[in-house]
Amino acid sequence: MKRIAILIATTGGPVLVDRITPEPAPQSMICLQRQSDVLPISADYDDFVRPGSGVIMREFGPYEEGAFRMDVSAAIGTGLSWQLGVFGAHAVFKSETCELSNLENADLIVWLSGTVDYDLNVGDVDHMAEKVESSALLLAEFIAKGTPIIFGAGLENAKFLAEHKPPKGIEVFSLKTTHDLLQAMGLGQRPQDKNSTSFWLMAGVALACVVGLFIFSQSQNDAPELLTPVENDLEITLTSDLGKEPIYYYGDELNLIVSVNQQAWVHCFYEQVNGDILKIYPNDQMDKIEPLSADRIHVLSGAEDSEFVIRLGPPAGEEEVSCFASLDKADMGLEDISDDMPHDTLFITLKP
Repeated sequence: MKRIAILIATTGGPVLVDRITPEPAPQSMICLQRQSDVLPISADYDDFVRPGSGVIMREFGPYEEGAFRMDVSAAIGTGLSWQLGVFGAHAVFKSETCELSNLENADLIVWLSGTVDYDLNVGDVDHMAEKVESSALLLAEFIAKGTPIIFGAGLENAKFLAEHKPPKGIEVFSLKTTHDLLQAMGLGQRPQDKNSTSFWLMAGVALACVVGLFIFSQSQNDAPELLTPVENDLEITLTSDLGKEPIYYYGDELNLIVSVNQQAWVHCFYEQVNGDILKIYPNDQMDKIEPLSADRIHVLSGAEDSEFVIRLGPPAGEEEVSCFASLDKADMGLEDISDDMPHDTLFITLKP
């Protein structure tokens, strides 16, 4: 049986549909981590399930029990963008060829965000950039493992995602109706209007890429490699697992996520609230320094296989990380920075 992990995209991070159980209960409910905690969206879920108001029983029923219990990995907030993920989970649950899976054992990961109306049309939703951003580190491991990943969304949302070039191994599917979703998941013929590209470069939205390619460096004694410029101007994008303006607390690990549009040397500096500036990448904990390759997303710190971790501490306040890209400077200090160098900045709030 094909094992499919369904992720409901939220701004707080992707939520896994753990299992679905038919229940002889008065109404359907969504519960947290197989416990007795019933989530507030359960009333909306029940409306989505019931014949007459919803579509689940109509499309996948009947079930003698009359209701469902859906267990999820984390809380889901208000709104209706969970509907597409819930529909996909019920489709897998009903299938005779697929089963719901955890992420570790999945043959396919399906990341979904959108509404579903009574006619099975898929609607666009807000905050897509934040949802992708909050999924970055969780999905990094499975991109590295080579697990196929599908991003499914309404027409305009999918266009937005596809225009920013998803990483290799991820396909963005433009879903007009839930029929397109079933096709994308392999429960029917694959849709002809899928959008897929080789890599995702999103200003302010970064998806962590193959773990084994995260960290590069070079001995200072090695002669710097002169990189060949391409026709486009050199650009660098910097974000974190918590976005461009993250809030961290003492003891948290800083995760820097960087991409460049052509092969380049990258140098990152941390400015503390007291004005001290520290060079944090590259650093002496690294065995080797090499330029970052183009059109990949590199997690410079905090990934599973990273050579170093940046753990944050005092003083508290507003701090910044700036990363600079260069075609010819393998070794660079503050004195080498110029105003015209391509760079991007992360604005950090650090709290005790």
